[in-house]
Amino acid sequence: MSTDQMIVTGTLVAALALFTTNALPLGVTGIGIIAVLGLSGVLEGRAALAAFASPAVVLVGSLYVVSASLIRTGVVGALEQQLVRWSKDSKPRVLFVTTVATALASSLLNNTSVVVLMLPILLAAAARLDIAPSKLLIPLSYASILGGTMTLIGTSTNVLVKELASQSFTIHFLDFLPMGLTFCGVGLTYLWFVAPHLLPARATVSSITKGKTFEFVSELRVPKQGPAVGIPVSSLAARAGKKIRVLRLLRGEEAIQQCEDEILQPDDVIDLRGPPEVIVALRRDLGLEARYYDSAPTGTTFAEAVVTPGSVLLGRTLGQIALNRTAGVIALALQRRGAHLRQGYLNLPLETGDVILVQGRPEDVARLRTRQGLILLVGVDEHVALRRRAPVAIGILATFVLCAALTSFSLPLLAVAAAGLCLATRCLSLDRATREIDWNILGLLAGAITLGSALHITKLDGHVARAVIGITRDLGPYAVLGGVYLLTSILTEFVSNSGAAALMVPIAIATSGELSLRPEPFVFAVAFAASASFATPIGYQTNAFILGPGGYTFGDYVRVGLPLQLLLAAYATVALPFFFPFA
Repeated sequence: MSTDQMIVTGTLVAALALFTTNALPLGVTGIGIIAVLGLSGVLEGRAALAAFASPAVVLVGSLYVVSASLIRTGVVGALEQQLVRWSKDSKPRVLFVTTVATALASSLLNNTSVVVLMLPILLAAAARLDIAPSKLLIPLSYASILGGTMTLIGTSTNVLVKELASQSFTIHFLDFLPMGLTFCGVGLTYLWFVAPHLLPARATVSSITKGKTFEFVSELRVPKQGPAVGIPVSSLAARAGKKIRVLRLLRGEEAIQQCEDEILQPDDVIDLRGPPEVIVALRRDLGLEARYYDSAPTGTTFAEAVVTPGSVLLGRTLGQIALNRTAGVIALALQRRGAHLRQGYLNLPLETGDVILVQGRPEDVARLRTRQGLILLVGVDEHVALRRRAPVAIGILATFVLCAALTSFSLPLLAVAAAGLCLATRCLSLDRATREIDWNILGLLAGAITLGSALHITKLDGHVARAVIGITRDLGPYAVLGGVYLLTSILTEFVSNSGAAALMVPIAIATSGELSLRPEPFVFAVAFAASASFATPIGYQTNAFILGPGGYTFGDYVRVGLPLQLLLAAYATVALPFFFPFA
């Protein structure tokens, strides 16, 4: 093995480890790949950096803007709410309508954005029909994945595959559609008739509120004149029937932990913990004032809020965020990977899909709708400020799709033009556009393209291809095709789908060359297998996102997703040569 091959192999192994463990953000790993392969001399510097300006990166970045415009102007939300109404309160029809709507929307828009938008709509329908959310949310995620396979722009993986395969053959805008429609149809049929029998009826985090009394922490100030001045701190618990506990006393810059013997003075601040109604009564009796927001309000309501992908809250703890001070609500519990946490949760760094159980006044809870990085899982979020521009956004998308399908214009250039029009017509502000772009994915795409080039230049793809062929050659081309699909399918469950595609497309092309067959069926096998991640919550972002709201465990994905993965593997192995012949 040459020095360059050893460097590429080491980079690949390190990247796979980072993808699997999530030790670094995906985008950071992608940029690291470029830096290592460029600085080591495996790729010439300009060639290594070229991935940042590749058509795939430009196309995906532009499509984030177009997708966000459709969502920001209320087009997608209005359509999906109407579809839920058409379900007419029928449980089977809710599943059918929402999966079809999600698949269709995901064929043109960013999958994660569609699921983020659809989640509160579907949960409202589940509450109305008394359906456990766990019966609906895995189908929601899987439908978005299946819908993304139907078109070139349905998922960034397809765009990456087009870029990596461009040296061997050209993938056109509609090439995915015939196979994608049938692939999606097989998957949706499974979700309608088989998955409901395998999905659990799992309790959500709000279920722990039933029959239980929760305590709040309130910070109350002693006014300059009032009955509280001059009384000992130790008397507060007695006045409240010993149902509260004084946590500390703040006096000026001093925090007094052992404060039972202290006498209350004007402007002292007391930290109390106890039932909300008891604290409210104590405040009224002693004329105490809330220092920040009222942490123990009367007329409170419970709600669930989920942490979204890319949220500014990721990595921060509930203790650091201090929702009681910044939003006037109290975080009572946290649900993560099916577990309901009521102790130690304030010090856990937040992850995508975490569900926070909060309590507060209805108006304070409602304000969480506008907090960046949280989705309120009660009712339907109707906060759309730009509905009047919805026809413009629809027109831009329709023009883009028609031009991409019927003209020979460069697809990335069309996408850039569409994104520019969305900004120029104020369907989306520039500031909002920069927030909506998933820079993590763009960094990953750039790194994946660079890694794919290095595998080809160092001829490592040929070595792996010969190993794959050696196992399956005697069984014929269908067996080799199935081997490529299964290998990609396994990889995509433990690394990102783009990472799996970057590794496997060069191998697929080399495999077809070794067999003197056309590369198309093997490359499209990689494209469909890399997207079809169903058996774990870590292989695809939407799977991770619905993990908390659905109350799922890792085993739920295996039980429901693995049969679907095997079914689609068998179907793709048989169907791909029909749409893309071997010779």
